[in-house]
Amino acid sequence: METLLKALESLSENKALFYVGQGIGVIALLCAMASYQMKSRKGIVTLQIVGCALFAIHFLLIGALTGALLNVLAACRAAVFFFKDRKWCRAEIFVPLFIVLSIAAVIPTWDGPLSLLPMAGMICTTFSIASAKTFAIRMWALPSSPLWIVYNAINKSVAGVVTEVFVMTSIVVALIRFHVSKEKNGAGGGD
Repeated sequence: METLLKALESLSENKALFYVGQGIGVIALLCAMASYQMKSRKGIVTLQIVGCALFAIHFLLIGALTGALLNVLAACRAAVFFFKDRKWCRAEIFVPLFIVLSIAAVIPTWDGPLSLLPMAGMICTTFSIASAKTFAIRMWALPSSPLWIVYNAINKSVAGVVTEVFVMTSIVVALIRFHVSKEKNGAGGGD
């Protein structure tokens, strides 16, 4: 396992792969930005799956292994919660499971206390994606971004930093668009 981790870490030393990783991160950024503008829960979750998978590749190529592993887990989590309305997919079972897996994912890729930031962000987004209401999805997702911004900046993930800034902006715009404006118009606060 240690040999594999060292080999993966050496990827970041390859400048060509680093730049390819940054490019993949830009595509992931576009998915993340668009996700919170989707009107339906399934639309949000679908774009989250694609974005997480792309960010896993991005982080792997820039040598940020904790981010890569947590994004693989995030894509799996989003895929499970896509089927939240199915009998087999009960949030009360999967929420604690994905929280434990988020904590466990940091162990093999431990990079000091810095690794705790994306882990905490993953826990917030676990609650977010398990939510049935789009308002709750957005509110739980919001605190995750500042945690990832610090991790991304230290790991030179330009796309990651920009993504989180845009995600925070997108969430705030969506909250205003779908919830605040409906309350002002007397239509309720959305779902």
